[in-house]
Amino acid sequence: MTPNTRPLASILTRRLVWIAIAVVFVNAIAVAAYYGSDRQALEREVIAREMSRLEAAIDGDPPGVDQRARGLFETHPRDYAFALLDRNGGILDADNPDLIPPQATETGVFAQDWVTRLVKPEGPVLVAAHKISAREDELRLVFVMSGDPAGLLFRALVAEFAKHIWLPILPIALILIGANAFMIRRGLKPVASAAEWARSIRPGMPAPPLLDRRLPAEITDLVDATQRSLERLNVALAAEKRRAGEAAHALRTPVAVLVARLDALPPGETTDRLRADLAALSRTVIQVLACARADALDSADASRADLGRAAGSVTAALAPFAYERGVELSLSQEEASVIARADPDGVELALSNIVENAILHAGAGPVEIKVGPGPTIRVRDHGPGLPPGAPASLFEPFWRGDGAAPGGAGLGLAIVERLQRAQGGNVDARNLEGGGAEFVLSFRRW
Repeated sequence: MTPNTRPLASILTRRLVWIAIAVVFVNAIAVAAYYGSDRQALEREVIAREMSRLEAAIDGDPPGVDQRARGLFETHPRDYAFALLDRNGGILDADNPDLIPPQATETGVFAQDWVTRLVKPEGPVLVAAHKISAREDELRLVFVMSGDPAGLLFRALVAEFAKHIWLPILPIALILIGANAFMIRRGLKPVASAAEWARSIRPGMPAPPLLDRRLPAEITDLVDATQRSLERLNVALAAEKRRAGEAAHALRTPVAVLVARLDALPPGETTDRLRADLAALSRTVIQVLACARADALDSADASRADLGRAAGSVTAALAPFAYERGVELSLSQEEASVIARADPDGVELALSNIVENAILHAGAGPVEIKVGPGPTIRVRDHGPGLPPGAPASLFEPFWRGDGAAPGGAGLGLAIVERLQRAQGGNVDARNLEGGGAEFVLSFRRW
């Protein structure tokens, strides 16, 4: 299952937006149902809009309607008509006058604004009259609509949407969304502070202090419970590390005694086998101690390591072991010191495991250690190289490839990976052209 990586504030804000959209949509349906069912109200709205449009277009002497306002009537001559009348009912201007009923021009209704619906065989006809009060010549407009191919009723409905939804509701919805998004982010800020605190927790280290003390009670309880759990885990982890270290230390003495007593035995095949078995046991004890040191490594950002000095110490310490195996061990480094943000003991321990592993697998070829460029240490051997598929499981504890040197426990490279991860560094391995393998220890710059 793919984890959801979106912030909680984003999820809640998106849900709030969908709620606002649903509210606007429901209001739109309600307005559409209300005004759509009241056709007379929409017709009155259409008449008011058309009368205002025609009245604004009256000019000239004698007065008439400007040509720009006639597009509706010229496009639909069988559905819309208008007439401009004087106070005696005379037609001063008109479009499609055949649609206008004669009684609409009678002077007896001159002083009235009225709307009527006439029923004709071809269908209902809407007729309206309006007195133009803004002029002293007392003109009157008559408007007729026998059909609605131009969608005047639909336009009126859209205008009602704009008037009752888009103008009042939409801005309020946007303001509420913005205000709630701000409040959500502000309200979730303590959660982000608690998450940042949780990310700073490291295994085996005391819980860091909580910088933001102004947290809600629920988050404070969660942090306190986490601290108590971490304290119990640290106690158990410390006990486990202590037991492993104590066991390894306890084994070193009897192993050393057994090695010393082997010297008193007569030479022979059995003695040689015992000596090899004790050497393997001694290496296992050393690796268990190294595991304990890796777990206890303090990789504070203030730690400063000279990679050249660490590589020199490891080379000097392992030179006798390489000589016994018939392997030439060489070191090359840059003239300037290479400083890394790492623990010096951790660097030496990781490099020792890499070099020892290379000596065991190098065959008769040399093992080359190179410091730099940058905060890196490279170790190359000229042996058979890494087995197929090894990089995927090379650093897993107790993994041993085919043809591995006898006497190992499969812990050396796993310890290196743990050390590098604890120091914020990395370890890579690859086969090289011409044979052999190369291990690269990378560290953070100082």
